[in-house]
Amino acid sequence: MTDNILQQQIEYYRTRANEYDEWFYRKGRSDRSPEINQRWFNEIAAIESTLHQIGVVDDILELASGTGTS
Repeated sequence: MTDNILQQQIEYYRTRANEYDEWFYRKGRSDRSPEINQRWFNEIAAIESTLHQIGVVDDILELASGTGTS
């Protein structure tokens, strides 16, 4: 039973993965405008830079999960 539920969840998220990617990369319906998109990417870069500076990039707890590609 548990294996079946886990398989259903994996299938669901694989099916929806492109939606998460479009949201993160600001494509399709998630494209807000060049200016707003650039602000988003600048904020992501600042977070990534900070994480690299404090050295915690190997152990991250993701609270709002997505595809794992970003």
